[in-house]
Amino acid sequence: MKISGDMPLSVELHDVKLQLLGDHQRQNAVTASCTALCLRELGWNVSNASIRAGLEKTQLPGRSQFLTQDEASVLGLDGASTILIDGAHTEASAKALSDVIKTVEPEGPVALIVGMASDKEHLAFAAQILSGRRPDVVLLTETGIAGGTARSMPASSLRDIWTGAALGHGIECADIGAIAGDEAPNVNIDHLTPTAGTDKPAPMLIGCGAAPFSCDLMKAASRLLRRADGGGAARGGLICVT
Repeated sequence: MKISGDMPLSVELHDVKLQLLGDHQRQNAVTASCTALCLRELGWNVSNASIRAGLEKTQLPGRSQFLTQDEASVLGLDGASTILIDGAHTEASAKALSDVIKTVEPEGPVALIVGMASDKEHLAFAAQILSGRRPDVVLLTETGIAGGTARSMPASSLRDIWTGAALGHGIECADIGAIAGDEAPNVNIDHLTPTAGTDKPAPMLIGCGAAPFSCDLMKAASRLLRRADGGGAARGGLICVT
């Protein structure tokens, strides 16, 4: 990395392993490194080893965070699916989240669980997510915000918005209705499977979870993904909660 201008600075680090995923986090790493070099030029004792340690050890819980098997088991999940949790709620952060999902190239189907505040750009958020790796299942939910539910967007309203966004992208949807507890609706598997001998993808399943959000909705999503994957245990798919 070289900085030209009033303070010509440089640093060379090889094989840096960032824990934060996404192109935006790489740019953040560059910005942080530039700041460290500027501080060094001003007299701070910042070694190359310290810059590397800062880059490699930095974590941001709830931002592109993949749960470990132990963390998933604490939530009562069986570990069949990979769990990704994020705080995306704007169009820009939806783009970043979509890029992360594309980067990890998940095997098997993808489920998205979404809850949002009422004052966000819901349609732009949905359109940005759907322009990337298309989820096989979308479950809308509600959660408390700042200790209350006044700003929470109703799950049924989010479902209508996501259905409209899907149609705008030429994505066929199948409404699976409401999900109570951790029981996945008894959806006909034919809806989950592409038509044999055609390039037409299966409809995207869309439904509403019980309010407020709980881990039960992730369990229901896991069951839906197993059906979408033909019951295969080897590929549990990806569940993204944001």
